[in-house]
Amino acid sequence: MGGNRAPAARPQHQHAHSSISRKRSIVKFLVLGATGRTGVLFTKKALDQGHQVTALVRRADAAVDPRARILSGDVTDATVIAPAARGHDAIISTLGVKSARETPTLVTDTVRAVIASAKTSGVDRFVIVSAFGVGDSLAKASFLVSPLFRTVLRKTYADKAASEVLLRASDLKWTLEYPGALNNGDSSRYNAVSLEDVTKLPVFPSTSRANVADFLLHSAAEDTFIRQIAVVTDAK
Repeated sequence: MGGNRAPAARPQHQHAHSSISRKRSIVKFLVLGATGRTGVLFTKKALDQGHQVTALVRRADAAVDPRARILSGDVTDATVIAPAARGHDAIISTLGVKSARETPTLVTDTVRAVIASAKTSGVDRFVIVSAFGVGDSLAKASFLVSPLFRTVLRKTYADKAASEVLLRASDLKWTLEYPGALNNGDSSRYNAVSLEDVTKLPVFPSTSRANVADFLLHSAAEDTFIRQIAVVTDAK
């Protein structure tokens, strides 16, 4: 497949801007992965726009925006997530796997814990970063990049795919974000298209971490792409 940009989606899904108009003045987020490069950007964007952020991290001394509330605990434990999430509007996951060998099921275990936690926390809105090339999106990848997904990234993507089976079967109001290859660019516009509507993508789809974070914030705050997969790429 070729092309320079994702096709136009349904009207409510056409590309979003980096500044959002919120339905609610303040949204309370529980963030998993707040110390990662995308998590740091999400936390800052959310706080800059007047939202409230609680970061659930492994260590209490983790470097997190000082405006955020910090809780320490295991993100794969539902008994940790439930009390941490209580009183929040949405859970955001920007978790990444540094070593598929050391934590081969991190994403799946986290998603399972978030699903279980909703029964007692009452928080059923969950927005999570996955990756283009996972699950059904593999069939829409360029023949130049699909071998990478099937080899080097196979174990990491298998974990993501397994987690999404659980998510689809749950009662959560979930949104999956599928960015392209992550970059550190400063693009302030992106295309967000439902996976089922994707017919063309760049040969090497790419998405800045800033745009990944912005989509997460936009989707969670405005309740867009509920129970859908959104393919997010930088606008050219």
